[in-house]
Amino acid sequence: MSEFSRYHFRVKFHDTDAMGVIHHSKHIKYFEEARVEFLREKEMKWHNRSDKPLIFAVVSLATQYLKPARFDEELQVWTQARLQGARIQFQYAIFSELQKSFIALGTTELIALDDKLIPKRLPKDLVQAFKSIDWNENWPPKL
Repeated sequence: MSEFSRYHFRVKFHDTDAMGVIHHSKHIKYFEEARVEFLREKEMKWHNRSDKPLIFAVVSLATQYLKPARFDEELQVWTQARLQGARIQFQYAIFSELQKSFIALGTTELIALDDKLIPKRLPKDLVQAFKSIDWNENWPPKL
């Protein structure tokens, strides 16, 4: 499968702060949107499985802010994922078309829970799906 996915969007006015740049909290929203798109692209729709439903909880999050971006700027969130034991690790790199550089980097780790919020093992088909995805140790990729 492809190395990573790219989620494209423009900065919304309501995502900016009094300085006219993206508010720091919005990067997390962009990571979430990119993660959903990544899973859709890889056809990993675990939220609507017919067997026991799984809930995925974020247990770790880190963000590094590199440069500001402004209203209506075109951005891409580059996303990759892998299994780390019982956790699913995602890495993100937000790229600015205008600046031709990365403006933020981030990671999240998720665990699977049942509907009673008890940790569960990933189904075998999801484990296999993650094993087929390439992981780039040199993140973010070179431009």
